[in-house]
Amino acid sequence: MIVMGIETSCDETSVAIIEQKKTDGFGYVLAENTLSQVNKHNKFGGIVPELASREHEKTLNFLVKKTLSEANINLKKIDAFAATTGPGLLGGLLIGSNYAKTLSLANNKPFLSVNHLQGHILITRMNQKIRFPFLSLLLSGGHTQLLVVKAYNKFEIIGETLDDALGEAFDKTAKLLGYGYPGGPIIEKLALKEKSKNFFKLPKPLLNSKNLDFSFSGLKTSIRKIAEKPLNKSLKCKLANEFQECITEILLTKCEKAINLTKKEMDISSFVLAGGVASNKFIREKFNLLCDKHSIEFIVPKKNLCVDNATMIAWAGIERLKKKKSSDPVNEHPRPRWSVENL
Repeated sequence: MIVMGIETSCDETSVAIIEQKKTDGFGYVLAENTLSQVNKHNKFGGIVPELASREHEKTLNFLVKKTLSEANINLKKIDAFAATTGPGLLGGLLIGSNYAKTLSLANNKPFLSVNHLQGHILITRMNQKIRFPFLSLLLSGGHTQLLVVKAYNKFEIIGETLDDALGEAFDKTAKLLGYGYPGGPIIEKLALKEKSKNFFKLPKPLLNSKNLDFSFSGLKTSIRKIAEKPLNKSLKCKLANEFQECITEILLTKCEKAINLTKKEMDISSFVLAGGVASNKFIREKFNLLCDKHSIEFIVPKKNLCVDNATMIAWAGIERLKKKKSSDPVNEHPRPRWSVENL
């Protein structure tokens, strides 16, 4: 089974061709190409939707041809064409999904509509045997969700952010400290340079609440007030370190509650950390210790598969084809807001 995936939901244009082998059921990357737009958006301090759409339109056809060439395969050998159709920026979703639909019609092959978040979570199953159900924490620029994954198409959100997503909080913190976009790698790097404990007394919203929801806007406001005063490089590094420590404590506390609750109701043996923020080494290490404590397997994708990529979209399509699900109609519209609970 060979599937082409196309990802254009935000500021990466990505194309991948994945083959699932009958021998082991795992997926193998025949070729993948991704063009990041970070340098295009950096000067604006965030994503400019119109600019993102234009870049997708300009580069997608080139990437498809390049990926086919590197995979040494022609379109007739592709069994299905999968594209992100939500959630994300509408312009980008339209460009990627319309391109995939055109390939589907021209080659008389299935078109597969893939939820971006579904792709992030399922990618760990491409080369590991992870049985359902499992717990997953999805951390990205637009989403912070704690989920029970019951099947490839059955997700239950048991906790989520009530305001800012964690990736957005990283970006805003970096900006308040006078640095560029994206903020996650910048904060992680700064945090390594100065260690401090509660010097700034940052708030930990909802830390002790009984529910599993998150809130990061109050933390962002606190950092904004601190940053109103001139901070030298050392203080900026201390603040970055305390921010990272603070959000990690919040995440660990909520996820430990989730582990204890779900293990009472079902046989949970794995915990999957997914999304762009999952590439943070400090957060990874702390979650590894948490899972060891509770004797469950900790699983996180390779760093290149944490960020937006077409490999995860193609693999989500394969997961669906394995269940012999039919093609989506080509007149299905992209959904900028699409809950993973409504697949």
